[in-house]
Amino acid sequence: MFAPSAALVGSTELRDLLAREPAMADVVRAWSRLTLALVGIGSLAPSPLLRRSGNAVTARDQRQLKELGAVGDVCARYFDADGDPVDAPFNDRLIGIDPDRLRAVERRIGVAGGTDKSAAIRGAARGRWINILITDVEVARDLLDD
Repeated sequence: MFAPSAALVGSTELRDLLAREPAMADVVRAWSRLTLALVGIGSLAPSPLLRRSGNAVTARDQRQLKELGAVGDVCARYFDADGDPVDAPFNDRLIGIDPDRLRAVERRIGVAGGTDKSAAIRGAARGRWINILITDVEVARDLLDD
């Protein structure tokens, strides 16, 4: 189920208003019934496609995330190398599933590849953001060598 909204909005007030919209409220209610989640794993540096879409965090936010030790994200929830959530400067403006709610989903399938994402993929697994991984051979070897 996709949220009919941007993941990151300009203010907490806008986030709260959008969360009350009927279509978005339906999505939020459905999160408690999820048994499977298919998620991407993002690295700290956004992909060129994400950057072009306008949905990437700002360069300033990226610097702050790096200072906080962030290595990647799942559902725009950033975490460090151990998979622990970081207190991103924009968390109060995110529209998305709560990290604890996501980790309560029985099957959390992460999809990511490329050795440039190895730290993010490793952090996602360590932090239990995912419990099933679809990746490429190079990343799999890198993870097994750890």
